[in-house]
Amino acid sequence: MKSNFSKAISLLICLAACLVAGCSDQGEGEKASQPEDESVSELVVAITAPSTGSVLSGDEAVKFDGDVTGGKMPYSYRWSSSLDGTLSTEKSFQKSPSEMSKGRYVVILTVTDGAGANSQASITVTVL
Repeated sequence: MKSNFSKAISLLICLAACLVAGCSDQGEGEKASQPEDESVSELVVAITAPSTGSVLSGDEAVKFDGDVTGGKMPYSYRWSSSLDGTLSTEKSFQKSPSEMSKGRYVVILTVTDGAGANSQASITVTVL
């Protein structure tokens, strides 16, 4: 059973990577078909905390933080994970690892700007 779980997690990680790559490619295609608007730059999202590969444990809250550049304000945020679904709809939030499911997570931050464009960033963390 543990082997099937590991395969499922690997599949989710691959799927998340494909989604992130697909969003990037799709965004370029959409940009080509729309008129150029010099005043709005490409929406770029990054997760600044925690760093990818982090091991989270204990009761002390961990800060999840993202950075957004470009696009058109206002921004809406959605943090989600492969194990616990939606984690937050704020730019940053804190969560104790003891309140999270144990295992390896792909954490995805999806940002939608005021014009409806969206972009994603993802990290992998392990919760003990």
